[in-house]
Amino acid sequence: MKKFITRGIALAAAAMFLTGCGDGMPIMSEAEEAIVISYSAGVLAKRNRYQPEGLTAVYEGEEDEEEESADTPNKPSQDTEAAEATEGEAEGAEGEEPEEPVDSAEPEEDPSAAKSADTPQEPSAAVGVAEALGISDMQISYVDYFTSASYQQGEYFSLDAKPGNIFVILNFNVTNNTAEEAQCDIMGKKPVFALEINDNAGIRNQVTVLSNDMSTYQGAIGAGKTEAAILLFEVPEDTAASITSLGMSVLTDGEAKRVALE
Repeated sequence: MKKFITRGIALAAAAMFLTGCGDGMPIMSEAEEAIVISYSAGVLAKRNRYQPEGLTAVYEGEEDEEEESADTPNKPSQDTEAAEATEGEAEGAEGEEPEEPVDSAEPEEDPSAAKSADTPQEPSAAVGVAEALGISDMQISYVDYFTSASYQQGEYFSLDAKPGNIFVILNFNVTNNTAEEAQCDIMGKKPVFALEINDNAGIRNQVTVLSNDMSTYQGAIGAGKTEAAILLFEVPEDTAASITSLGMSVLTDGEAKRVALE
């Protein structure tokens, strides 16, 4: 083994001194000679099949793999081929316009909706005035009505209808059914009453400062006591002259309720 390495070093040195013509060989320093000798010894040791250990041990198979890798050109990997194919498909898709889906199914009609549209809605059942106003401790009952071109309360306050019109005045009784005095605050409900004459469109009540105006009524009512209240509606004279039926509704908090006038 030592002889083989020694011969290799000697041959490398001889090749350096005896090869070439013309200019003389450059003189190397001791450090440069040591580098050349170390490299030559490493190369010889790496290619020595009989040396299992050394600077680099080369086994059968490793050398074959190195030679095979050197002779075989680089082949594109499967991932590279797949990526190129995907890019090609994407480029082809860019040139094509997307097709819009065609929905051939016609919307189905809801038979229940058609039935409800054809069937007229029944009017809501009439309730008492107190219930419509949301007052639980009072009973408000309708008494009767009368017509007049003016309405006077006391000596100083009176209302006159416009020419060609007349007042339809409804009388009510507000009764405290509790065993104690109670406050009746109808004004706080901010109600709007509408009077229907002969099933015609409703006419809104006149809001007044009358002390017995039911739409602005506020006051204490003793236990079991009853206070009279009125509602004024201004209508054309010919309408008031042919009254056959009366109906009324009250609107509070955006909700309208029909009121029973009995």
